[in-house]
Amino acid sequence: MPDRFILQKLLNSTLATAIVDTGDDQVGGYVADAAAAVNLRTPQQLLAAYGVEGAPQFVDVVRFEQPRLATLSQPSEAPRPWPTFPNGFLFGDSLSQVWAMSRTRYPYGSEYWRLRSDGEQKMLSRYEGVARGWLNAKQWRPPSPMVGTLARWRGTEFFADVVAETVQLTAVTADGPTGFEPVRANVWSMSVPLNETEVFERIFTAELDGVPVRIVRTSGRTAELLLLDDDPGLARTVGAGSIEPGVYEVVVDTGRLTNIRGVENQWAP
Repeated sequence: MPDRFILQKLLNSTLATAIVDTGDDQVGGYVADAAAAVNLRTPQQLLAAYGVEGAPQFVDVVRFEQPRLATLSQPSEAPRPWPTFPNGFLFGDSLSQVWAMSRTRYPYGSEYWRLRSDGEQKMLSRYEGVARGWLNAKQWRPPSPMVGTLARWRGTEFFADVVAETVQLTAVTADGPTGFEPVRANVWSMSVPLNETEVFERIFTAELDGVPVRIVRTSGRTAELLLLDDDPGLARTVGAGSIEPGVYEVVVDTGRLTNIRGVENQWAP
């Protein structure tokens, strides 16, 4: 990993399966300071730090650089049916700060690790950017232009992975732009200097029956939504399901959405 602030995310079975089986590239929710959590080496120790009882044979985590343009905020202090972190730290003596992170795309170089009950830790996969996705994943999932970094280069917009002083541009199109190399069917990539690009993200928000949501992907007349409130009661009113503590998603017809707004956030190196 590059020498930058590293976060660690504990994966439940749903999130782990999404990476391994479908190559899911989106991340958000609870994240912790990886360096401060280094002594949580067994599944039992790590789960206890999250307020969860159990001693499985293994647990999976992803370790990654703090994503550009994603926001880290204090976890909700409201009573919830899952362990919360009112003091802003994991439980126990790890002194690992914990945040609620806004939805983004995994940064290039993110690592998927498995922690076993005997203390062994083994890296199982690595995220190689938009064009290549997760190594050894069963599938590659096309990225969403509504989540994660994009870049403008020579008047055209591309999916973007910032790697040190370069940007890996990815085009998903039948015909590759000039100078781009094919990576897979209809996916093309090229690296350019960071200072030649403008890196940004677009966030689209809306309301679903009065509940604030973020649009994370669209397909035809349907939209995948992330609720912007972790209240279980609100989630039930719109039929949203929990994918991890405090994170609710739902797929709806776009005609149900109101007050749709978009904002562009630019990254200044």
